[in-house]
Amino acid sequence: MMLNPMMKLKQSKGQGGRRGKLKRQNSRLAWDSRITAPSIKLDLVVECRRLPKKDSFSQANAFCGVWEVPPGFRSEGSKGVSKLPARQEKEIGRTEVVRENKNPKFSTTFRLEYRFNIEQTYVVRVYDEDLRYASDLKEHDFIGGYVFTLGELLGANGCSIARPLEKGNAFLILTGVEILETREVLEFRFSGQGLGLLERKNKVQDVLKQIDKVHLAKNALKTIDKVNVAKTMLDSIDHFDPYFTLEKLNTEDQTWKVIWKSEVMKDDQDPCWNVARLPLQLLCGDDPTTPLKITIWDWNRFTPDELAGFVETSVDELVHKAKRGIPMFDVMFEKRKILGGTKLKKAGCLKVLKGAIVEIPSMMQYVSGGCKMDLIFAVDCSFGNGEDIREENNYHFHTHTWLNDYQAAILKIASIYDSFDTANPFTLWGYGGLINGAQQPYFIMGENLASSDAVVQAYDIFFAPDNPYFTLGPRAEMRHVVQAAMYRAIRSNQQHHCYTTLVILSTGEISDLQQTIDSVCSSAEDAPLSIVIIGVGGKSFKNIEKLMGDESGKLRHSNGVPVALDVVQFVVFNDYHGSASRCAAAALRDVPEQFVQHFLNAGVKPKPPQAMPDFEELVSKSVKQMKKLRDGGKKSKKKKVVEKQEEEGDDDKSMEAL
Repeated sequence: MMLNPMMKLKQSKGQGGRRGKLKRQNSRLAWDSRITAPSIKLDLVVECRRLPKKDSFSQANAFCGVWEVPPGFRSEGSKGVSKLPARQEKEIGRTEVVRENKNPKFSTTFRLEYRFNIEQTYVVRVYDEDLRYASDLKEHDFIGGYVFTLGELLGANGCSIARPLEKGNAFLILTGVEILETREVLEFRFSGQGLGLLERKNKVQDVLKQIDKVHLAKNALKTIDKVNVAKTMLDSIDHFDPYFTLEKLNTEDQTWKVIWKSEVMKDDQDPCWNVARLPLQLLCGDDPTTPLKITIWDWNRFTPDELAGFVETSVDELVHKAKRGIPMFDVMFEKRKILGGTKLKKAGCLKVLKGAIVEIPSMMQYVSGGCKMDLIFAVDCSFGNGEDIREENNYHFHTHTWLNDYQAAILKIASIYDSFDTANPFTLWGYGGLINGAQQPYFIMGENLASSDAVVQAYDIFFAPDNPYFTLGPRAEMRHVVQAAMYRAIRSNQQHHCYTTLVILSTGEISDLQQTIDSVCSSAEDAPLSIVIIGVGGKSFKNIEKLMGDESGKLRHSNGVPVALDVVQFVVFNDYHGSASRCAAAALRDVPEQFVQHFLNAGVKPKPPQAMPDFEELVSKSVKQMKKLRDGGKKSKKKKVVEKQEEEGDDDKSMEAL
């Protein structure tokens, strides 16, 4: 905005403080480009084998339905899935009826959306049609069903699983087929020509009016003083700092929603912005003709940004016109009429220097090609938790009926990784504590842990009040954990083609901040590693926040070199009112983006997808899986406790809202 110096001085008061300074400077930064869609769309294919006869003289006339259920779904009855859907289930759809066939493969598929960071649970039920064309499921014979998660499906070889139905030797086979359109990304670059001229013309007229007022108020004002005032005020409006936003039309209420923002170009009427990439799913969903609005703004440091014009187009129009050269769009500005209403005026031009759709591999494409996942936990064992773990105010204090924040976060994140083929069993590290009275860089609390329950059990054993070898320590040094995870990630990738996630649970204490920043910068260059930091407790996390970047928005090595790739994500557990599911979803949100970005930067393409196992192999794996579930229980006591705590947390949040 074009302001005179006195207005700037007046409005700059009250803008002090580190938070205000960061807010003003970060407002000039672009939102991160993305090359992965928020979710992966897939088609669920259902088939059955060895269906029993429900009628004496004919094979089964089978059909099936799919329902979405809340995470942690507990089916009614003691045996398997209930015959009828429960009240909290949401029906996705039903297949056609395949008549007189004990091995039906249904042609109807179900379109689902998979998000890596969320546990998504569905149930499939198979019926034998009794009363033709009846939509009420009570009129049909129930054969069986199965509850599964999308992570369980997509983490299996060939994205296919077979599970026994409730009775007999019948089996249900589920296969997930990824939709290729979710990999498409728009790569674009815009430049402007003559932007802000109309706005400056209006401002000049306002300045001249102000000069006339000054001259009339002070008749004795000399001509030279009048010129000096004019120069000062015109200099203050001679800066145009443009940036643009991309807005998507919400067809339900016909409003525009901002989905991306570019960087600010300082004092430039003809800006040329950097290349950016965004997934089509984010820009237009499934329809490339969806209206897209490019809004140009004039950035201001202390006052609201001013509108400089807009262009309405679509992804389809941008791409087709860019194929024939460099298209130019007129930037329009709505100007109010004196007697009411508005009219459009041209306010410059917008050039499309680059506009093309490219296909980027998805995380699931790498996983289906054999890429493995590795998960490491590192727990803060310093005095930041409290001095005695036997005291109730210590963050590590826990009971058999209630989980602390460490246990809840570990259990929820590990359960998401349970579905994937891991290169190594889960590992639990500690840092900041004393082993046999001596400070250790880091130490192993549990290794070769096969499941999420095993990780929590290792935590329970280590933090038992009668552990004679361990005590909390005075210093929390994080760099050793990051370095160890970096070396392990590089080694695992060389052996298995693997990607590693390091989850650090911290109270905010960090004694080696700059060394840790240097270690993070080094790992971002070479290691296939994501670093997730979860803040536990209610202390200050100011130092931990510095691992997200400096005031320029980038994490920098001590030698001044910025980090090659943003690999750190930080969340605070208390911000989610005790909901481990929402905390885990926020913590793991950027892992798919970092996963794909690393392998693309390294020039590693996904391998061809693994072939779907034959039926006998699927049955063999299913028998082993079901035996494991029977031995450990379909739902551990710890998971039930987490779900109970989350339900109570939601109730507390509702009470706070009231």
